[in-house]
Amino acid sequence: MTSPDGKVPAGAYTGGSIRNLQKVTWAAAQASIMANVMQSFAGIDAVGSNLSSVTNRALDAAGSAQIDAADAQVTAHAAQNTSSSNASAIANLQNDQTQNEVGGAAIMDKFETWDAAKWTVGKWSSGGHPVPDITVADNQAGIDKTGHTSNGADFALYKTPLMTDSQSVSVVLGRGNQASAFTGSGILLRAAEDLSSFVLVQIGVSRVLLQRATLLNGELLVDTWNERTGLTLSSGDTVTATATGAGYEVLINGVSRLGYQDTAVTSPVGAGNRRAGFYSGSNVIGSWAGTTVQFGFDLEAFAAADTASPPVVGTGWSLYRQSTATVAHPAGTARYGAVFDTVRIANKVTVLDLPAGQIQITKPGWYVMNVGVQWSQPCGTGYTYRAGLWSAPEPGGLWRLVRSGGETEGSAVHRAAGSFAVFAGAGSVWAPGYYIAGPNTMLGDSAGVNVYFDGTLCSFS
Repeated sequence: MTSPDGKVPAGAYTGGSIRNLQKVTWAAAQASIMANVMQSFAGIDAVGSNLSSVTNRALDAAGSAQIDAADAQVTAHAAQNTSSSNASAIANLQNDQTQNEVGGAAIMDKFETWDAAKWTVGKWSSGGHPVPDITVADNQAGIDKTGHTSNGADFALYKTPLMTDSQSVSVVLGRGNQASAFTGSGILLRAAEDLSSFVLVQIGVSRVLLQRATLLNGELLVDTWNERTGLTLSSGDTVTATATGAGYEVLINGVSRLGYQDTAVTSPVGAGNRRAGFYSGSNVIGSWAGTTVQFGFDLEAFAAADTASPPVVGTGWSLYRQSTATVAHPAGTARYGAVFDTVRIANKVTVLDLPAGQIQITKPGWYVMNVGVQWSQPCGTGYTYRAGLWSAPEPGGLWRLVRSGGETEGSAVHRAAGSFAVFAGAGSVWAPGYYIAGPNTMLGDSAGVNVYFDGTLCSFS
C-alpha cells in the first residue's frame, strides 16, 4: 500500500491524508471544451447543433464578461462560473447520449441541494475523530468546512447502481479551496455498496492518482496503480474515469491522462460492484504557528452511466422492495416514499430515483405500468386500499395523479395492485402511488412479489 501522496513506502499506509490537484487557462479550457464537444457529438446533428449553440453562447458570455468587467476579480469569478456551468451541461448531454445509445442506468446530480435520499455516505477519519457531513453551497458539493479536528473524508455512493461493469463516471470541478496542496476529492467507480472494494481516482491541482481501495470499519486502505503529475487542473474542468473489462482510464476534459490494466482483477467486478460516487476530504496540518485545514476541489456536478448494453432486449423496468422492514406512509393519496431497494431489470429507461421508484422515459410510446403495494395493517371493513400512478413532465416538474385503481376492501386485506396503459413522452417521469384511509407502513418480501413497479413499452411510432 502507498499513501495518496506517494510519500509512504509500500505496505505502510493504512489511512492517512488524501492529497493534491490542478489548473487551466481560459483559452485552453475553451479549446478543450469545444474539441471535446465536437468529438463526442460528431455525426449526431440535432444534439451536436444544440450543444454547439449552448457552448458558443456560454463561451461568448464568458469572453464578454472578461472584456467588460471592470474588476479583474469579478471577471475571473464570472469566467469560472461560466466554465463550470458549461462543463455541467456538457457532462449531462454526454450522459444522456450514452444512456440513449446503450440503455442501462444513467445518473446525474447538479447539486442544487444535498439529497440524502439519493446518496449513502461512508466516513473515514484518521484517529477516529468525527467527520463532518457533505454539504452543498452555491450548487457545489463538498465536505463541510467547519468542525474539523483531524484528517478525514466522506465517501458518497449513489443509491441507484449501474447495470454493467462497463462504466463512465465524471465530475465537474468547482471551487479549488486548498487543492493545490491536497488531493481532497475524486471519483469512485465499480464500488461495492458497503465500500469493501472500489476503484478510486484522487484529484489534485497538479496530479491525479488511480487506485484500488477499501473502507471497512472506518479504516481506509489504498493501493496506487498509476499516478500522473505535472498537470494543471482548475474549476470548470471535467474529470472522467472509465472502466471497460480489465482496463481503467482517466480523462481530463476528454483527453486521456493515465490508465491501468487490472488483469489480475485485484479490485472485484460484477453485480455487487456497480455503485458509483465521489469523495471529499479534509487534511489538518499542525505546526508551531497553529493548525491549518486543507480542502480539495468542491464538485459542480456528478454524472455516471453504463457504456455497454445490459443483457436485455426491449424497453422497460422492474423495481421492487426486498426488505421486510416497514416504511411509514401518511393517509390519503400520495406517491411512495423511500420504498424500493432493488432493480430487477431496467433497459433503455433511466432509474432516476430508486427508493422513490422514479423512472424517466427515454423512448416515447404506449406503456403498460404495474403497481403493487403491501401494507402491514389490514384495510378494514368499510375502507379501501388503492394503487395509483403518478407522472411529472420532467425531473423536478409538477407531479399529478394519472391513474388510480385496484381498489380492495376488507378486514383481512393487506395488498392492492393496479395495471395501467398510458402514453409516456420522452423525458417524462413516472412513479407509483397509493390511497389509504389512515396512516400505515409498507413492507416488502425477499422475492419482490408484493411491492413492485414494473413497466414495458408496448408500441411506438
